[in-house]
Amino acid sequence: MQKITDNIFFLVLLAMIGSALLVVSFIFLIIYNSNRLLKQKRKLQEVEINYQKELLYAVIGSQEKERQRIGMDLHDEVGATLSALRLIIEEFIDKAKTLPETNGFCLQSKSIIDSVITTIRNISHDLSPLGKGGYNFIDALEDLKDKVDQTGKLQMTLQHDCTYFSSLPNTTSLALYRVFAELINNTIKHAHAQQIFLSIVEQEKKLVFNYKDDGIGILQNINKVKNGIGMRNIESRLRMIQADFEINHKQSKGFEMQIELNK
Repeated sequence: MQKITDNIFFLVLLAMIGSALLVVSFIFLIIYNSNRLLKQKRKLQEVEINYQKELLYAVIGSQEKERQRIGMDLHDEVGATLSALRLIIEEFIDKAKTLPETNGFCLQSKSIIDSVITTIRNISHDLSPLGKGGYNFIDALEDLKDKVDQTGKLQMTLQHDCTYFSSLPNTTSLALYRVFAELINNTIKHAHAQQIFLSIVEQEKKLVFNYKDDGIGILQNINKVKNGIGMRNIESRLRMIQADFEINHKQSKGFEMQIELNK
C-alpha cells in the first residue's frame, strides 16, 4: 500500500514538474516570439525611415538638378540671345540718331532688354545660387541680405564668425540656403516686420543658426504655419541634412527659429 502511495506521489510530482516545464517553455516561447516580432517591427521601421530619407533626398536632389539645368539654359541660351539682340539695337541706334522717333524707340527697346537680361540673371542665380569657385554659402546669404536691404522697408543683419562653411557638402549648403530663403520670404510676405536677424555660431561639434524677425509673430496661427507648404519644405530639407530645429512659438511678437547642424 505504501508503495502504491509512493508511486502516485511520484507520478503527481512528475506531472507537476512536467506542467511547470510546459508552462515555462510556453512563456519562453511567447517572450521569444514577442522579441522576434519586436525586432522585425523595428527593422521594418528602420527600413521605412531609410526609404523615406532616400526618397526625400532623391526628390529634393532631382528638383535642384532641374533648377540648375533651367538656370543654365536661361543664362546661356536666353541670356545670350538677348545680349545679341541688344548689340543689334545698339548698332541700329548709331544709324538712327538722325531720326528722333526711331532713336527714341531703339533706346526704349534697349532699356527693356537690359531689364530683362538683369531679371534673367537674377532668376538664374536664384535657381542655382551656389556657384563654383570661391562663391559659397555665406556669399549666397550676403546676396540675400542685399536683396532684403534694397527693398527699403526691411533691413537684415547677418552675423557669423565661422570657418567651417568651406567644408560643408554642397547639398547641405544648398539645403540651408533654401531654408533661409524660405524663412526670409515668409517674413517679407506675412510678418510685417522691419528687421531680420540671422546669427551663425560655430561650436565644437555643431553649427547653430538663429533666425528671428520683429514681425507680428505666429502665436495666433501656429497650426496654419506648421501645416503650410513653406514650413513643410523647410522641415523636409532640414531632415534631409539631419539638422535639429526648434520654433519659439510662445512669444507674442516676432518669429524665431533655431537650427543645429552637427559637423
